[in-house]
Amino acid sequence: MNLLTDALDVQFKRRGVLTARDIAEALDVSQSTVSRLITGMRASRIVRMGRARSSRYALRRSVRSIGSTWPLYRIDPDGSPKTIGRLYALEGGRWYVEQDEPWDAVRGVEFPDGLYPGLPWFLQDLRPRGFLGRSFARRYSARLGVPADPRRWSDDDIALALVQLGDNLPGDLVVGETALTAAQMVRTRDVTAVSAGARPVVYPTKADATVSGEWPGSSAAGEQPKFTVCLSDRPGATRHAIVKFSGNGNRAEDRRWADLLVAEHVANGVLSEHGVPCASTQILQSAGRYFLESTRFDRVGEQGRRGLVSLEALDAAFFGALDTPWTDAASRLLADGWLTQADSARLSLLWWFGSFIGNTDMHYGNVSLFLDRARPLALAPAYDMVPMLYRPDSEGYLPNDPIVPPPPLPETRDLWLQAEGLAEAFWSRLASNDWVSAGFRDLASRNADAVAESKRRFL
Repeated sequence: MNLLTDALDVQFKRRGVLTARDIAEALDVSQSTVSRLITGMRASRIVRMGRARSSRYALRRSVRSIGSTWPLYRIDPDGSPKTIGRLYALEGGRWYVEQDEPWDAVRGVEFPDGLYPGLPWFLQDLRPRGFLGRSFARRYSARLGVPADPRRWSDDDIALALVQLGDNLPGDLVVGETALTAAQMVRTRDVTAVSAGARPVVYPTKADATVSGEWPGSSAAGEQPKFTVCLSDRPGATRHAIVKFSGNGNRAEDRRWADLLVAEHVANGVLSEHGVPCASTQILQSAGRYFLESTRFDRVGEQGRRGLVSLEALDAAFFGALDTPWTDAASRLLADGWLTQADSARLSLLWWFGSFIGNTDMHYGNVSLFLDRARPLALAPAYDMVPMLYRPDSEGYLPNDPIVPPPPLPETRDLWLQAEGLAEAFWSRLASNDWVSAGFRDLASRNADAVAESKRRFL
């Protein structure tokens, strides 16, 4: 039997996932011998997927020092953890999620047994990314034994970080007992929340610490310098926020980044007033810096969380068309049942609006959906809606050419017209905003005229 077990090991490592028939044919043995082999190995090594005749088997694979399987948890909006299944690392580079309860949204028809070709797609957003992700990787790479650049991390590297340090990541998922214990320990002590009145003092200190390389909080995506903070607006009212900030020098590019932070705040205000959900933001100025405070919608109160997944992770898993506009994604997600008609239209509207305001950074990581058990998923509030056309380049050059509005398509005329009206309101409001520099106000005024002219020209 030991020889057969060794031979079966070789087959699993070579082929990854096998049926009972595959095993019988590969080893030239009977079905009863296959059953005895699997029974003898199952307790600690074999994972069974599916039921009865559709069962498939795989061999567990140890990920460095953390083993091969871990419980998978969700933290509810009230802060309570719930076990939703187990994550397994398998030979052949595959991963398997054994669910405690049906969770159809993470499987789809592509992964009916919970078997994934790499780390499950809904965990991919937990890879350190952006400004804070790079800070996280630099701080902990030596401890974890992983590259300092998170873009070079393998699936095993990500799993190692999740299991050992993944207690405060975007969304509501936590992998393994160690990370959950760390997340829950926060509930045993009072959270140090920043009062609204203390922000002018606390924010500059946190910004200085962030740019000097100190660890500023949980890992959130995005390239703009930022930190995370827990706030208390009044007794009993706690919320979590991400705070972007400008430079505090007298350089023209520092002033431009300040203008762009105000522009993002104004864009959110215009969209919200017209019924388009956006992240709730505030602008503050202190110690020579501008701060854009954005309330997190994946956090609820002091301890609660809500599931979140980026369009980037979802599309990569089910469609693989990350280089297409949001409008194309909206159509795909509607046709495949991921979004409702209303949310599909809202995603398309955001793309048209972004095109009117010069948002050249509308990649799939800048759209998120709330991750619930069943489809359709709800589109999360808009965020990072910024006229990035005007960001300084690497040499400090400041673009100042007026916007060139996109022409409408016959089938998108109504959305185009709606986005044009929103963009005209955005540029007009920015042109009269005292937080904005005189030069950028003048540019905003010219852009308001350009957007209005596009309506006269095309319609």
